[in-house]
Amino acid sequence: MSDVNRVLLTGRLTADPDLRYTQSGQALARFTVAVNRVWQNPKTGAQEKEENFIPIVVWGKQGENCAQYLRKGRLVAVDGRLQVRSFTTQNGDRRRISEVVAQSVHFLGSKPESAESAAAPEAAEPEEEVETPPEEEVPF
Repeated sequence: MSDVNRVLLTGRLTADPDLRYTQSGQALARFTVAVNRVWQNPKTGAQEKEENFIPIVVWGKQGENCAQYLRKGRLVAVDGRLQVRSFTTQNGDRRRISEVVAQSVHFLGSKPESAESAAAPEAAEPEEEVETPPEEEVPF
């Protein structure tokens, strides 16, 4: 049996995606997904809630699409793999970060309203008046 590294998350974006390009021109989008967990506390019987904030990395055209269409608060499903990488800070400290490298991102729910469209609603088209024809008697 081979090893399995697969992550499936559903949650909401905590901020708009950040799109950057590598030196070779490859698109890279980063965003964070808030994932909630609700459980019942066995001692008190009360429902408890816990939030986890998971960093997501999306490469290529899919990353560009995420940056173009996703906004803070949007519900998404992310299917990918967990990656743990380490790096050295400018101060010489060694750091490790865990993130999900997305293989696919599915945009869920309805698109949140932008501030512009909420502030200035489009002019409604005038309703066309339609005459209703008189009801005819239908012999039964």
